[in-house]
Amino acid sequence: MRTLLNVEDLKVYFSAPGTLNDTLKFKKNYVKAVDGVSFKIHEGEVVALVGESGCGKSTIGKALVSLVKVKSGKIYYLDQEISEQNFAKDLRKKIQYIFQDPYSSLNPRMTVNTILSRPMQNFDLYNTREERQENLKRLLMEVGLSDEHRLRFPHEFSGGQKQRISIARALAVEPELIIADE
Repeated sequence: MRTLLNVEDLKVYFSAPGTLNDTLKFKKNYVKAVDGVSFKIHEGEVVALVGESGCGKSTIGKALVSLVKVKSGKIYYLDQEISEQNFAKDLRKKIQYIFQDPYSSLNPRMTVNTILSRPMQNFDLYNTREERQENLKRLLMEVGLSDEHRLRFPHEFSGGQKQRISIARALAVEPELIIADE
């Protein structure tokens, strides 16, 4: 089984406010959100990071897709090192991230149709609008929503339905790896 993701000694630190004395001495304070985490995910595996609130699970997920700055450590996707600089369009298609909060991750000015079809357009997945619409209908059915939901806006859905729309959006580009934050 091939290794999709290999994380080695991942460290993510955030600056923290210090005392006036620290500031005068040019001392920087840090919160060690993630400190020395290593793991591998193989093709076909489902892996869950479990821990207390605030232990760094979300930060690890965001680091994997370059949404937070990594202090040190290595992240490899199929033996290719991922960094902020090289998390390019091809990797964005292969690795999708589902945000924890569907309320803030869906654009309130877009219909579900636009939210789901935009990633397909960005990655040139289907040649015609009709092909995109057929795939969109299939995605909605896969997440337990109907075609009628296509023309509605995010505020018209419950939290659970919004999360299903977020899942459908991640699935829309047929990724090899999905990172779901809760």
